[in-house]
Amino acid sequence: MYYAITHLTIYNYSDPINDSVMELRMQPRSDETQRCPRFDLHVSPSSKVFNHRDYLGNSIHTFDIPAPHEKLAIKAEAVVEVKDKPSLPNALPMTAWDDIDKQAKHHDYYDMLFPGKYARPTDLLRQFGEEINWSRRTDPLNLLRELNATIYQQFDYVQNVTNVDSPIDDALGARRGVCQDFSHIMLALVRQVGIPARYVSGYLYHQKDHDRSDVDASHAWIEAWLPELGWIGFDPTNDLIVSNRHIRVSIANDYATASPSRGVFKGTAETELDVRVKVEKLDELPFEEEELAPEIVLPHYQVYQSQQAQQQQQ
Repeated sequence: MYYAITHLTIYNYSDPINDSVMELRMQPRSDETQRCPRFDLHVSPSSKVFNHRDYLGNSIHTFDIPAPHEKLAIKAEAVVEVKDKPSLPNALPMTAWDDIDKQAKHHDYYDMLFPGKYARPTDLLRQFGEEINWSRRTDPLNLLRELNATIYQQFDYVQNVTNVDSPIDDALGARRGVCQDFSHIMLALVRQVGIPARYVSGYLYHQKDHDRSDVDASHAWIEAWLPELGWIGFDPTNDLIVSNRHIRVSIANDYATASPSRGVFKGTAETELDVRVKVEKLDELPFEEEELAPEIVLPHYQVYQSQQAQQQQQ
């Protein structure tokens, strides 16, 4: 499946600010499940953009704008190929718990058992766990399927109930929230039973008959490690096993180290944030001169372009 993605982020400041330093996680991953053959990043005011990868393979772009400015606009454009996911078995044997315990000691998975800044145990989480009888009472795959469905059924998707820095207790208390909240709740519970799990930030190509998340925004879900299956994605916002409609950008312990954009600046100003996302399905990979995605105009920008090898990953 091929997609063209445009992600526009605009910061409006009430007063001029300066020495703005930004860190972005907007370039879709290229790994065994998908590849990103083209990525363009546009910044206004113009700035030189630097790129590196972290230890989890996430692509991170950084830049700074020393001069005074009252607006910062960032437009990321990408073309992505997402591979079909193999079908899952109906269940795993109960001995899979022993395999999880053995593998969890390995450093590649051990880090994803620690609490994060947001995905962490609380009294309300413990109460919710008792309410749903959360324990190793069935095989790990079906336990995760059940939790995915339970969060979908017991929590309403409502915007503006929580903020990006809200603790999970806000969503647990209100039984409402957005994809970030549901992912943090699921992460914290999954780690409690010893399954390594990680936060995924990305995009969802929507289907109107099922998806309740916002079509014009980025999306979040979790991945849990299971024996013989590897990292399997679960989307509690929409009660989905992650498919080729999910486009992965970054993986992390939780949202604190996965946010699409974050930064600091000097000055005293209120910040108003405007984010627009468009995901368009393509019949095939576009030629170089073709438009990447539905047009979102951003004048006077500096272009950072990343061209990756046009080859199938094995």
